[in-house]
Amino acid sequence: MKMIKTILSLLVVTVLASCSTGQQAPEHTATTGVETPVVREVTILAVNDMHANIDDLPKLAYIVDELRAQYPDMLLVSAGDHQTGNPMNDQYEEKGRPIIDLMNALKFDLSAVGNHEFDFGIESFEKHTQLANFDHISANVSWPKNRRLNIKPYKSFTLENGLTLAFVSVIDLNERNQPDAHPDHLSEFKFSDPYKTAQHYLYLADESDVLIYMTHLGFENDVILANSFPPGVVDLIIGGHSHTKVDTEQIHNGVLITQAQNRLKYATLIRLEVHADGSVERAMSLLPVAASKNEQSAMRSLVDKYNQNPYMMEVIAKAPYDFRSREEIAYWMADAMKATAQSDIALVNRGGVRIDELAAGDITRKSIFSIDPFGNALATVNMTGHELKRFISDMFSQDDYRFMYPAGLLLKYTTADNDSKLVNLELFNEDGTPLDMDATYRLVTSSYVLSIVKYDRKDPGQSLTITSTEGWIDWLLSGAEVKNYQTVKRTFVNE
Repeated sequence: MKMIKTILSLLVVTVLASCSTGQQAPEHTATTGVETPVVREVTILAVNDMHANIDDLPKLAYIVDELRAQYPDMLLVSAGDHQTGNPMNDQYEEKGRPIIDLMNALKFDLSAVGNHEFDFGIESFEKHTQLANFDHISANVSWPKNRRLNIKPYKSFTLENGLTLAFVSVIDLNERNQPDAHPDHLSEFKFSDPYKTAQHYLYLADESDVLIYMTHLGFENDVILANSFPPGVVDLIIGGHSHTKVDTEQIHNGVLITQAQNRLKYATLIRLEVHADGSVERAMSLLPVAASKNEQSAMRSLVDKYNQNPYMMEVIAKAPYDFRSREEIAYWMADAMKATAQSDIALVNRGGVRIDELAAGDITRKSIFSIDPFGNALATVNMTGHELKRFISDMFSQDDYRFMYPAGLLLKYTTADNDSKLVNLELFNEDGTPLDMDATYRLVTSSYVLSIVKYDRKDPGQSLTITSTEGWIDWLLSGAEVKNYQTVKRTFVNE
């Protein structure tokens, strides 16, 4: 059984200082002659939830170059969700291809599978794993034998200093026992419990010097996972999914847990020292990426080629006011849905809005696809007020973001336990009068939302032939006014 200790944070501070100045940090490997060194070192640079933010990859490339100059054996890894979030990637002719090509150019060594890797369907995902010069790993996902996805349950590396590292990955599952992706894209996959599956690979500790779980579970679930392990077996969890900024050492049950927020705001530098007695000293530090001023010119040239897309950059509307929050953007999106489907009510799930703010000024196609990158069809369904209330209540438990944002309706949520429990839900007309619960209403939402809310209702609903983004863009091109949504409030929580 391994003994695990925590290395002094001075180690990483030294590395960071040398990285920022371009000077070499002192090496810590104690090698004498040809004998096995008393201490052997491992360096890992980890990112997570990049969401196709190719614009900051030149900054990451510069940092990688600096670190590789000091640590030639450094491993560059991603804890999943490199897909979905940038129209230049998501709407490329081969959807999702740019981020794979750019990760290849950066010479990534490994990536976990995140829930957004499924967003373009199994055929695209299959091709992405074949195009990637790095392996994808996930131990709790399987697929039909006729599919040729290059996904492994784990991956081992043997470094030049003789150290062997084993990486295992598992992905989070929701209440439907699936990752958070459109069910239509998951029909050919099967998933097993991530916590039980993770236990099956603990034997790798006997076959490696360092055992690492690179997960896509979320920070709180990583803590649960760490506490489930026998003490002294797992050295490190590199996490993703919850977009948590872990900027200080988080050690749970002797396991160091890291995560670097999202969209390349940061990368986590991890340094391990493995001693002859099998003990492992560890240190981590968060490196700013997006705020960095230095770029690698070769990567900038590659990114600029993908960004040359006049169609996406065409101005289709003007926003006279800032959108200051995801909620304000969601109300705008709901209005677009309602107008497109000519419905009574529209509902947008918070997770369907992927940016938190939008500045006043030009609105381009890229702006709309950045907000709503999923390409989900609009779907309509006729519901009574009672069915509508049940629908929205069920969505509260199905979606991690919990709250819905409407048009043609006001919602008043009463919650408890830090918004984890729905106590009551009231529905009102936009003028504040109570909704007639016996009347029937035509609702429009995304096909994703309609597919994950499962209960018996008279009208199963139907998907339209237009996506939410297509409808939104057409609505704007028709001359729809972009109003001041800073004054709009339709969803109320404990008010």
